[in-house]
Amino acid sequence: MAEELAGENCAFVFVYTREAHPSERFPGHESLETKLDHARTMARELGFRRPILVDDLEGTTHHAFGRLPNMTYILNASGNVVYRAAWTDPRTIRGAVDQLLHERGERRARRRVTPYYLEWLPQRSNDDVRFVRDLFELGGSRPVEEYIEAMEQLEGLVATKAIRAWWDDKKPLS
Repeated sequence: MAEELAGENCAFVFVYTREAHPSERFPGHESLETKLDHARTMARELGFRRPILVDDLEGTTHHAFGRLPNMTYILNASGNVVYRAAWTDPRTIRGAVDQLLHERGERRARRRVTPYYLEWLPQRSNDDVRFVRDLFELGGSRPVEEYIEAMEQLEGLVATKAIRAWWDDKKPLS
């Protein structure tokens, strides 16, 4: 999408906040140099062509923008958030970008555009138990606990009750 929209004066960046799944190969960051090295390796291995911004060691950006590992934000030219999603989903991002480009065209044509509030809760296929199991296998208990805590904060205890019960039954004893 970033390449497709390059001529539209849209900038796409990836913000590397923390190692989402610490493991032996990519342990948690203890220095900024290690974090920068992990970001470079990820960009190379995944073939990223867009800029990568690296958060500080304390995770200031990560905490300011919601703590989940795969969030998406669209900011306008003034730096205001005009799209926020708790999960990166290309279809909904594309819809939001198309809307923003439409609005830009309307303004350029000197037609009045006004903001309105929209609340939408799209659905995605998701197997939370499988995701958390895979997360545990890749990174251990810490990322699982952080993920569940972030989801409880975002979606509430009722929405995360089943995954919390599964994890409480399966997690290793400390």
